[in-house]
Amino acid sequence: MTVDSFSAYVELNEQFHRIIVDLADSAVLSRQIARAVSLPFASASAFVMVQARLPEAQTMFTVAQDHHRCIVRAIEAREGHRAEALMREHARLARRNLELALRNRQTRGLVPGSNLITFLSHAAAWN
Repeated sequence: MTVDSFSAYVELNEQFHRIIVDLADSAVLSRQIARAVSLPFASASAFVMVQARLPEAQTMFTVAQDHHRCIVRAIEAREGHRAEALMREHARLARRNLELALRNRQTRGLVPGSNLITFLSHAAAWN
């Protein structure tokens, strides 16, 4: 995937997430999502350059797309618990994507706001 095509995807991804939040019709959820995506490294657009450069990130992108399809199916089938579990896993995947980008010296600087994050040594991170 190219940077341009991923940039176009980002707009569609944001629209998908906005629709899901709107369908939930929850002021609490809307506030929490708005709060989360206001962080420079927490929005889908934060990963445009990373997704285009790292093969692992592209694999996660494919999994995220499958999450979207499964979430829609769960909502259509009125499987609320399944949709919630899928959304939680989707959020975990986004975090893994961020961690991947931050671990790689070549892509760390491509993530907006990465200079706000303190990096621990591997030994310290596991304690």
